[in-house]
Amino acid sequence: MSGRANKILLGVSSLALVLSLGVTSNAFAQSGEDSADADENNDTIIVRGQRREQSILDVPISSTVFDDDYLTQRNVDDAKGFLLETPNVSFQQGGRNGAREIVISIRGISDLKSAEKVITQSAFSTYYDEFAPGQLASGQPNLPIYDVAAVEVLRGPQGVFFGRNSEGGAINIVTKKPDDEFYGRVDAGISRFNTYQLAGVVNVPVTDTLFARLTAYGTKTDGPFDNAHPIGGDTGAEFYALRGQVRWMPTPQTTVDLGVNHTTDNQGFTPKIPSCVGTTTFGLPIPVLGANGVLGGIGCYDANNEFSSRVASGDITLPAGLTIADIPDNRSLLYQDTREFTDIETDIVTLKINHELTDTIAITSVTGMARSDMDQFLDLDKSGIKAINRFGTFESDSWSQEIRLSQIDAGKLDWTIGGIYYNEDFTAVNQILIEQVLGPWVPGDKANENIVNNKIEGYAAFANLEYHVTDALSLIAGGRYSHDEGTNQWDEVYAACGRRAPGDPLAAGCQLTPEQLIQFQLGGALPQFSDRSGGFVISGGRNEQLTGRFASNSGNDFSPRVAINFNPSDNYSAYASVSKGYKAPGGQGNPDSGLGIVSEFDKETLWNYEVGGNAYLFDRRLRLSGAIFYMDWNDYQLIRRETLCQFADGSTQLTILVPDLSVCSAQLQVDRTTNAPKARSKGAELTFQARLTDNFQIGGSAGYLDAEFVEGSTVIAGSDFDLAGLTIGRAPKWTGALNAQYDFPLFGGDAYLRGDWSYRSSSNNGILAQLVDTFPSRVDGFGLLNLSVGQSWDNHSITVNVSNILNNEYFTGTDGFSFGGTTLSYNPRTWSVRWTSEFGPGN
Repeated sequence: MSGRANKILLGVSSLALVLSLGVTSNAFAQSGEDSADADENNDTIIVRGQRREQSILDVPISSTVFDDDYLTQRNVDDAKGFLLETPNVSFQQGGRNGAREIVISIRGISDLKSAEKVITQSAFSTYYDEFAPGQLASGQPNLPIYDVAAVEVLRGPQGVFFGRNSEGGAINIVTKKPDDEFYGRVDAGISRFNTYQLAGVVNVPVTDTLFARLTAYGTKTDGPFDNAHPIGGDTGAEFYALRGQVRWMPTPQTTVDLGVNHTTDNQGFTPKIPSCVGTTTFGLPIPVLGANGVLGGIGCYDANNEFSSRVASGDITLPAGLTIADIPDNRSLLYQDTREFTDIETDIVTLKINHELTDTIAITSVTGMARSDMDQFLDLDKSGIKAINRFGTFESDSWSQEIRLSQIDAGKLDWTIGGIYYNEDFTAVNQILIEQVLGPWVPGDKANENIVNNKIEGYAAFANLEYHVTDALSLIAGGRYSHDEGTNQWDEVYAACGRRAPGDPLAAGCQLTPEQLIQFQLGGALPQFSDRSGGFVISGGRNEQLTGRFASNSGNDFSPRVAINFNPSDNYSAYASVSKGYKAPGGQGNPDSGLGIVSEFDKETLWNYEVGGNAYLFDRRLRLSGAIFYMDWNDYQLIRRETLCQFADGSTQLTILVPDLSVCSAQLQVDRTTNAPKARSKGAELTFQARLTDNFQIGGSAGYLDAEFVEGSTVIAGSDFDLAGLTIGRAPKWTGALNAQYDFPLFGGDAYLRGDWSYRSSSNNGILAQLVDTFPSRVDGFGLLNLSVGQSWDNHSITVNVSNILNNEYFTGTDGFSFGGTTLSYNPRTWSVRWTSEFGPGN
């Protein structure tokens, strides 16, 4: 850890020791029964979208709330489990950053991510006990979901209370806090693919004013795929989480909450399987995964008949003597010559102090720090032949300090004012390793190597006023002023020069690597390699890229919100709101291209116009929530990708300017970040929960989304392209979910049977990919049916879950760089069994 992180941890630990010694919306709660965040008398859902606990009838925000019962019944341990049930939310499964990596989109708004795995700007925040850790080493946080009170998905701009990273919304994770009762819980589970889970909780009242809670969770799996190459291995993964919390209440008016969280996430081979569509060759034999023994003959994952249909149409030509019948439809094997690993460590520390100055006025301080490290080695070609690998180390550090003052339940006027300072650092070390004569390179060359550092810091002041005109009508107005500064610095940026014949001099601007120079000075010759045409070649050294290495930008923003909330009774509410969100401006260097490309992009702004409401009908047996919205973007941030021709001498040129691409020894992709003038999104969301009888309930949600550019153009592959009418990526038009649960007595206890169905219509993985709106750019729609069965006796329970019970074929994430064609996530039917025992005075 860095010195600063160690000091923060030491300070927090010292504070904990001192504390110990000194004391000798539209919201819809998903639940198997009633929400844990509900008023016991009237089943009113509680949400925290305005940074305090409120009834949904008083909050003009569209949100979905998942309580502990819901998460436990379905064995949900990461974001995928609850996002499938959320309207107008979609996701892509892991790219190359571990099995838990996930790219989330809310109402068509998602993260902006460069090819070097650096998130340029985040579209929404994940809050963990009121602290946003920002970008972790592996990307957007996908934090452990165990022993939590609730998970809230807030849709639409949350600029007033959540700031710059909440243009699309926010995910708010609220952990269970220590209290004054002794409590314990143990969970043990087993799942498909040799997956084992063990978890536990213990809550201890240390004194009358000091309470502690320890939560541990671990899972280990072999994963869905085995490596058929002689080196062996599989897509196994291990995930361990440990959380320690202390709550100190030195006076009735003061509460201090300290939380220390650590996670370890280790992944073997990337859990994606080759499709054989879109192969990459670099002059090598096309690696069709066929029965002729090439790549072990493991076959192709013929997802939705994409591979077989291309063979039938002639778009893919099989090697002589092979037919489609000779190629296995592979669902379980990889064939890779190099072991992969992705090892991630994350620490998050939060400290919240709340002091009630009077009966209605309180001051709150929230301090947080996060540190994350990821070490990774990837077999990029995934071909079973030594070709091209990638090594990287990634490190993130962030911290923030927020203070707010609030007056609540004081009569006509409630208000909150506050401020925050934040600082985030992200460092990525990348090396592309060449393992054979490939393109212009020889074994031992590093096609690219660099160190990238992103630094973002800023501050904000915010205020919110809520005036209660009558007991039923409230006017809400708030705003947040923010200042953000971002820098992107590249260091030690080198590109491998083109190979040369033995005895030829280095090309202009090229130099030997330090290792090659030592070898040369000791009198040794550089190794020679066959160029597969009867000659021999040696390394051409490397060229330092000195331009395009630094970019920065800064800016200010004011994001207001005004709303009207009408709550005539305990059973109805309606609201209308206008709110603004933004993504901060920034800069992005890109010296890899050799062209000195630097992007400085402006902030993106979004106005959201929304009306919605909530209703409890039929003696509260039916809950309805709905919202209609229109979002208007200006200066939409996007990454445009251009293709460069790399010549044998290592120089590059845009492919659009090269008449004959056969002279290119390789084609490279270059990313720039820019702004498109205008885009818009409109849609609707509806959720319901109905208790038809005392034992039978149904529920569901539906989302409609229409998101597209309305004006502007960008440069794609060297040519202008009109963006008007182009659908925004990762924005499925339809999302939906249905559930039904029947409760009944069984074996002297309580049992339930539950079915959950979720649906996502087709969408595209990105903006530029939509120029060819077919596989693998387009992800087909899918529907999933899951089944849950549970039985409880006193303080023991057992749950059985079957996910994707119909074994429907679907994937959400793709990776286009592979000699075996685009690789895909694969989600077969899985099952899990989980036993839970609770103990303590109430169990």
